[in-house]
Amino acid sequence: MAAEQQREHLRTLLGLPGSSRLQSPDPEADEAGETARLDSLPSTPSTGAPEEVHVRTAEGVSIPAFLLRPAPELANGAGVVLIAGHGRGIDDLVRTDPADEYHEGLAHKLVRAGLTVLCPEMISFGRRRFPRAEGAEPYEPAENSCGIDAARLLLHGRPVMGQRVADALAAVQALRQLPGVDPGRVGVAGGSGGGAVSLLLAAADPSIAASLVATYFCSFEASLCSIRHCPCNIIPGLLPELEMADIAALVAPRPLILEAGERDHIFPIAATRESFALLAPAWEAHGAVPPELVVTDGGHAFRAERSLDALVQALAV
Repeated sequence: MAAEQQREHLRTLLGLPGSSRLQSPDPEADEAGETARLDSLPSTPSTGAPEEVHVRTAEGVSIPAFLLRPAPELANGAGVVLIAGHGRGIDDLVRTDPADEYHEGLAHKLVRAGLTVLCPEMISFGRRRFPRAEGAEPYEPAENSCGIDAARLLLHGRPVMGQRVADALAAVQALRQLPGVDPGRVGVAGGSGGGAVSLLLAAADPSIAASLVATYFCSFEASLCSIRHCPCNIIPGLLPELEMADIAALVAPRPLILEAGERDHIFPIAATRESFALLAPAWEAHGAVPPELVVTDGGHAFRAERSLDALVQALAV
């Protein structure tokens, strides 16, 4: 199956519209005028601190989000949509005292690197858990609603992961319209469940400038098919045509940075290395620089040290 056929197949499995409706990096080039936007922007922009905003999708759905803008002297014009891993949602991306053990204040690391960061809440987590306990704070530990949302969406013929990818794409479209952000230099980043969304979105939509995927890239056979994972990860029909390396190859020739933990217990490093070894030809066929695999000495955690530097470099041009 050719790359474009694989991309179209992936979009179909995710429940996304066909490639003829892919969003251009240039907001003015959207002939239909159907795109997402940011709502609830404060009248006086802040720098560094999280601002509570909403992503309004083309369908009118309001998605809670945090927006972090770099100080003017640090801003490089690039933007990134940052997706939280499987857990309590976007509050974990901005927590610093104490920092979330998986993300370690990740949104702040990105904004200090000069990026404008938009963190949309994914369905089933944080402010989008269903049903929410009355009066519960967004950051309170609670059972996610993945099982309910996965069942509800699958009964309508769509995997919950497809909804997350669609919502992340809406966030990309909204971020491209923010003053000070170059619409052609907006990437995606995430780890674990957020890495799944980031990888799938970059593979499904060629307008994504670059992607950073942490502690997710492996193989389905060695991870989801062999180790207990949440059912929200399941996309019916992916196998056997689209193993994880096949999906990652659809990102070519755009920059792809992968981070993995040497001791990750749910995405085994041996399978990560085996899958990574399959990727280079897809980039070399375009005369492009192959992906980079950054292996930390830790376990299942998103460190964003060398991998963050690589993302900033990829979005700098």
